[in-house]
Amino acid sequence: MASSTLHPRVIIVSCGGRKSSTQQPIPAGEMYCGSYHLALRRAADALTTHDRTARVLILSALHGFVTLDDVIAPYDLRMGEEGSVTGEQLRRQAADLGILSADVTVLGPRAYVAASRAVWPELTDPLAGARGIGEQLAKLADIYAPGR
Repeated sequence: MASSTLHPRVIIVSCGGRKSSTQQPIPAGEMYCGSYHLALRRAADALTTHDRTARVLILSALHGFVTLDDVIAPYDLRMGEEGSVTGEQLRRQAADLGILSADVTVLGPRAYVAASRAVWPELTDPLAGARGIGEQLAKLADIYAPGR
């Protein structure tokens, strides 16, 4: 248990293209409502079930790392597009959040994993090698519903 104190566990899930229909700011955990993002969240929940110190963060292309409770306004931006967060911005945010030395797992598309590697070169990428969304969803289901 002492190692989790030295290296907190952080699960990062990518934001999603499909967002709530609201035009008002709402908690990030309610903003993203697409089936892919919801599968990412189910897998993140499964990975943190037995670790009360673990944190789940969303990597927003616009805002960077946000908690599920951070209130954000709707936006339309993908990672890598002009205006999306940079590796340097993510490193600063990780330092501010006290997670630079965390044990990090990233669940999401390659662009989000690559952006996160700017902070944690040795992160865990359970979706690596998946050749498309179908394979990614199957890998996620293996995490949240093993033996299905």
